[in-house]
Amino acid sequence: MERTRRMMENVKRKLLHNRNVSLRGYIRDDELFEIEAELIDTKNYDFENHDRGTIKKGEPIHQMKIKLVLDDNLFIVDAEAKTENSPYFICKNANSNFRKIIGLQIKSGWKREITKIIGGTNGCTHITELLSSVATAAFQTIYPYKSKQKNRTKTKLNHHQEKPILLGTCHAFNTKSEVVKRLWPKWHEN
Repeated sequence: MERTRRMMENVKRKLLHNRNVSLRGYIRDDELFEIEAELIDTKNYDFENHDRGTIKKGEPIHQMKIKLVLDDNLFIVDAEAKTENSPYFICKNANSNFRKIIGLQIKSGWKREITKIIGGTNGCTHITELLSSVATAAFQTIYPYKSKQKNRTKTKLNHHQEKPILLGTCHAFNTKSEVVKRLWPKWHEN
């Protein structure tokens, strides 16, 4: 316990590595959604790289992007990966494999499914990692938008509620939680 306290105190430190991940969600004119993600890794010092020569402080060692086009049920309509910077020239050769996820639906088991298709030597570790965050960004982009649209067009005839895709995806959406009881009483379990 004492060692933990010492570790958390203000100790002088020097930045060595920085990773920035950004995600953006869009609605398109054709009523499809786009989720863009970018990962940038930099070092706080210059270093030598076999393929690229000297990589300067602050210059991206990794800069990868992925863009998914999704329908409103989270099915992937299109996928595009780009490697703008990597430590090895060969890395960009994996980008075309990301098209293999077209047709998949973002849902429970998403990580397992994409790992089967583009994991390991079939893809790029960094872009594959981004896809977990892309799934979250897709939910955050699409479901609030759909909810807002549905509230605008709600009628008395629409009493049927589809099972929410978010059920069981996290602690808050446990079917026994107060959140589910409030948001989706039909799907709440005691």
